[in-house]
Amino acid sequence: MDSGGGDFYALSEDQLKRLLAGELDHAQFLAAGGSEQPRERFAQANAVWYELSQVLQAEAACGKEQTTAIPAMAGYSYAAQVQATAGELAQLAEPELRTRCAGALMEASVDQVLEAIQALTGFYARAAGNKDAILFRVM
Repeated sequence: MDSGGGDFYALSEDQLKRLLAGELDHAQFLAAGGSEQPRERFAQANAVWYELSQVLQAEAACGKEQTTAIPAMAGYSYAAQVQATAGELAQLAEPELRTRCAGALMEASVDQVLEAIQALTGFYARAAGNKDAILFRVM
């Protein structure tokens, strides 16, 4: 599934609410150098976002909720869900992930997806520690 890729952003719940309400311009907020920025941008899994959306669907790693308010497509989770997802990701064992990958439509290799999941798990842990919300945006 070829696309422009997908990035994850850790941001405050207030920032997420303002983005969804249209009070915070998403283009400026997500662009490098804007006056207000997310706490962290995670782009390491950009090339395998579609695979992650399948393999980590049960954990809602690409967002518990979906919106079209932030083009082109975006998923998001508030801080409480981020903390739950971080805990779930930390508990996933490699054999389970390999089984999930075998059942997914994937262009990337299993090892590429597993490497991305490991990095994404760290991103979620940092976001949970900061009590951040997460925005996932497909470009």
